[in-house]
Amino acid sequence: VSQSRYQKLEKAKNILKPKSVAIFARNRMRYGRNLSINFYVKLINLLREKGYNPIWMGEKQSVYKCPDPTMLDLSSHPDSRDLEFTLAVLSQCEFTMQFYTASTRLASLVKTPWILFESAEQLVGVGQEGMRLVLTTDFDKKKIVINNFQKLYENEDTGISYCGQAIDELVNKNFETIVGMVDVRSIVTGK
Repeated sequence: VSQSRYQKLEKAKNILKPKSVAIFARNRMRYGRNLSINFYVKLINLLREKGYNPIWMGEKQSVYKCPDPTMLDLSSHPDSRDLEFTLAVLSQCEFTMQFYTASTRLASLVKTPWILFESAEQLVGVGQEGMRLVLTTDFDKKKIVINNFQKLYENEDTGISYCGQAIDELVNKNFETIVGMVDVRSIVTGK
C-alpha cells in the first residue's frame, strides 16, 4: 500500500529532530572531488556546536558511510530511494550542505535553503553546475562558497572556517556568494 504525500511528510517530521541540517557527503569513485571523511566529521562537530542536528543523506552508492552512529543516517534508511520521502525530509530541514555535488536541486524543489561549495569553473566556466542552478533555483535563500577543490582538500580547517561563515551568513539572510580559496581571486571576483 502506497503512502500518501501527507503520510510521508508526517513520517519525516517524526524522525527528524528540531534544527535538522542535511549533509550530502559525496564519495564518487568515478569523478573524484571527494573531501575526506575527516572533513565531514569536523563539519558534524561544527553543526552541533552551532545547535543543529546534522543528518546524513545521499545515494547509498555515492555517499560515504555515516561516520557517527548517533546521528540519523538517511542514506541507509529503508525509504532512502523514495524521492517523495527524501523531499519531505528536506522540506523539514533548516538548510542543507553539499560539497561539489548537485544535491541543491532537491532542496530547491522544496524551497529549503542550501549551502553549496563549488569550484568557479563549474559555476561559470565549462562545468554544468551553474546551468543547473539557473534552471532549478528560483529563490534567493542559498549560499554559494567558491573554492578550488584541491585547495579545500588540502586545507580542511580553513574549509571548516568557511562552513562556519556560510552558516552564519545564511542564518542572517546574507545570500551573497563567498569567494574562498581560489587560484586567482581577481578572475573570480572581477577585481
